[in-house]
Amino acid sequence: MKLRILLFTLLIIGSFTATQALAADKHSQKKVTSSKQAAKMVQKKFGGKVLKVNKQKNNAGYKVKIVKPNGQVVSKKVNAKTGKIEKN
Repeated sequence: MKLRILLFTLLIIGSFTATQALAADKHSQKKVTSSKQAAKMVQKKFGGKVLKVNKQKNNAGYKVKIVKPNGQVVSKKVNAKTGKIEKN
């Protein structure tokens, strides 16, 4: 009986620890993982044609340059961690 209680307790502790590890890993993952993904995000929000995509230093994100349908050229930064599009 004591052995069953001990095993049950270890099972609960192990599953709780695994759940915490998965949650911590999920928060450390990037939302934007490629230049193609960043380009699609900016193009979807602003329209137009993607001219150029550059990966930022320290893997912080991507700089996307587009030409809008009215001919205006716009550069936007995409934060890799948050997925937010920022002004350049």
